[in-house]
Amino acid sequence: WSFTCKYRAESHMEVRFPPRPIVNCALGALRCCANVSPRCFVGCMHYGIFPSLDCLQGCLSRNLLRQPAKGTPPEIKAEWLMLDEPHSDSSRVILYLPGGGFVARDHTASVFAARVLARLAAKRQALPAILVLNYQLPAHPEHTKQEIEATIQWLRAQGFTDVLVAGDSAGGYLAVQTFLEQSHRICGAVGICPVLDFTLSNQSHTRNSQSCFLTRRFTRYAREQFLGVSSSDPTAEATARQHSLWISSIRTETGTPARPLFLVACEQDPLVDDVQNFAARAATGAVQVCSVQGEASFHISMLLPLLASKSHRNALDQMAEYIHQML
Repeated sequence: WSFTCKYRAESHMEVRFPPRPIVNCALGALRCCANVSPRCFVGCMHYGIFPSLDCLQGCLSRNLLRQPAKGTPPEIKAEWLMLDEPHSDSSRVILYLPGGGFVARDHTASVFAARVLARLAAKRQALPAILVLNYQLPAHPEHTKQEIEATIQWLRAQGFTDVLVAGDSAGGYLAVQTFLEQSHRICGAVGICPVLDFTLSNQSHTRNSQSCFLTRRFTRYAREQFLGVSSSDPTAEATARQHSLWISSIRTETGTPARPLFLVACEQDPLVDDVQNFAARAATGAVQVCSVQGEASFHISMLLPLLASKSHRNALDQMAEYIHQML
């Protein structure tokens, strides 16, 4: 076993914890739990693992400030994440939509904030704050959409003229969906390992079934909870296709090409084909895809504390550059 800790000025604390057998054992245990009882798996992740990872990240990035968002409408539950820096941008903001399969709430927003904002600090003096929307669970296509719309309207009322949406996994789906509608003139969107195809028919679901904690049984359970339809229902396939994100182009309401999306695809992720197929159907230049490959390239691995491979760092560098350009 070995443990190395490397301090990087541009990204603050990033730790590499190499023992692959430990990672494999952890993923195997999570797969067993998800297959035995998806409901228990959700509780374990929501109340145990995700909060623990959040606490760990808090110890690694002590310069990250968290403040509850005040003055929001009663239905909006959100918090601010920002670096302890003297200058903040009062007109630009990142709206982060956390993942968790639409049934739990992960706490990867703190890892996203610590690693991405630190990189942005090397590019600009005034940093955008990050507003994390803790939408109601289980999420619902229409209700969650209304929460996001109300949050964006509130941000506009606070003077934020430039809004970029970002999210991971289920939150990545919500971020991409919000951007595609373009009803709020979003500056850009970042989707980290997003679920984009609810039919669950892509080959990566089978190919990577043993390399990630996202088992087929859990993904079906999460889909049922979000869409409100059982997989055995005759209408399930049609409902899944209806809410999947299919595109042939990305255009604004004026008909001109919109700013591109930025999507992250992890090589060992069951959802990797979602991203690749989505990008293949898009117009040229409409989607930027960053691939995370090699060791520890499973679902949202780049947003887990203690995991920071070269491929992870490269993806984060590209993500920060995209956000810098869009904002």
